[in-house]
Parts: sequence; C-alpha cells; structure tokens
Amino acid sequence: MINKSTFAFYTFLFSVCISFSSLTAQENAIYEVSDGSSMSKSSSKKVTQNDRADFYELAFKLHATTYVENNIIKKSSNSEASVSKLTFKDAKSFNVLNQSIKDFNDVELITIILKNENDLNNKLELTQDNGFGNLKYIYIKCYFKCNEQQIRGFVTSDASIRVFYKTETPS
Repeated sequence: MINKSTFAFYTFLFSVCISFSSLTAQENAIYEVSDGSSMSKSSSKKVTQNDRADFYELAFKLHATTYVENNIIKKSSNSEASVSKLTFKDAKSFNVLNQSIKDFNDVELITIILKNENDLNNKLELTQDNGFGNLKYIYIKCYFKCNEQQIRGFVTSDASIRVFYKTETPS
C-alpha cells in the first residue's frame, strides 16, 4: 500500500514534468528556413545559437515598431527612437516598401502575418539593395498550416537575412 504523502509527491512531480515539457515544446514551434548547404550549418553552429537569442530578443521584447496594415503605415508611440521592427499585419501592403524605404534603414526584424494560403501569392523580395542595410531577420506567422517550401517561395532575401516561420491558430 502506498503512503498518501508519497502518492501526493509523485502526483506533484508528474504534473511538474508535464508542465515543463509543454513549455519547452512551444519554443520548438518556431522554425528556421535553412539555406540548404551543409557547410553553413556545421561551420556557424555557435554563431547560430547567439543569433537565435538575438532573434528572440527582437521578436518578443519591446522595441520601436512600425505597423503596416491596409497600405497604411502606423508608427509606434515612441516616434523619436529608431525603428528596429517592422510588422505587416497583412500581405497586401508590401507596396508601402517602395514608397517609404528611407524610413526603414534601421529595421532589424520584419514580422509578417499571413492569414490564409492566398497570402503566399503576394511575393516579397528583400535584399540589401532595397534599403534594408541592417535587416537581420524575417519572422513569418502563418494562421494556417505552412511549411518550409511554401515560405521559400514566398520570400526572397539575401543569404545574410535569416527567415523564421511559425504556424499559429488565432483565438
């Protein structure tokens, strides 16, 4: 017969393990589009880990952000700070980049929200020639099931720009 305190302890330990495993599983939901060369994966493993921390810092912490929706640019409340994040709330507003590229020279992260598979038809080309000299990361949130091949077809960028994507279900 099991002692009641021992049973309670094992129940508590089991619930902690389940909670911890669900927390770590959520972090693995962000995928990086690989460049396809095995050389870059093996030679820059330590740099990749540091860059992933930098990506998380930019993506999930507060920074000066400009939002674009329905072809309208909405600046963040802190307009004096240089903008380090650019967020597209729809995929139909990419032509804004052609109009005001000079405003985005300091952008390090572009976040794009894709609401359905039709948004993948609005291709995005981002290179250093477009005026994004400091751009390091592109983060794509799909509100549908997407894969690496679809993301590769959707965005074209320089090799130095890392592309991350995640499948989310909005509530």
